[in-house]
Amino acid sequence: MELKKNLPPVLRWVDIENIHITLKFLGEFNSNDIAPLKNKLETVLSTANQFSLTFQNLGVFPNERKPKVVWIGINSPSQLKLLFEEVEKAAFALGYPIEERGFSPHITLGRVKNDVNNQDLFQIGRFIQNRKVGEICKSQVKGVTFFQSKLSPAGPVYSELFFIGLKQ
Repeated sequence: MELKKNLPPVLRWVDIENIHITLKFLGEFNSNDIAPLKNKLETVLSTANQFSLTFQNLGVFPNERKPKVVWIGINSPSQLKLLFEEVEKAAFALGYPIEERGFSPHITLGRVKNDVNNQDLFQIGRFIQNRKVGEICKSQVKGVTFFQSKLSPAGPVYSELFFIGLKQ
């Protein structure tokens, strides 16, 4: 991959099987909330149709001067925004806080390790800033999967809690 070859080895790359789009991060949650959350969302999402996403552009969070996360952007159609809003409302109804940051759909590719020198940070930011990447690929969204993540020394381990399919 061009990124791995051209960036300093100070990034922890996300394993391919862990690539996902986060609609809502709940943090610590009560396992008793799983069934009510699923029920609320099944009702709301039962009328939502499948849709296509376009992955495009590369970037870093929070900015090129102090990159912490390398990501691929998503051309966010209204259907994805609707999914985000419905998940947000359902979680809020169960007592989870509303996300204060705006919805910024992306796929995290890698995270910068701690204690990285400024030269490596500059190299990452400059490389990403100078990459003019258009459309990378498209993907069909067929449903929403809710995962539980547990941190381990090797990185997060995801377990599926439930899946809600969208109409074809």
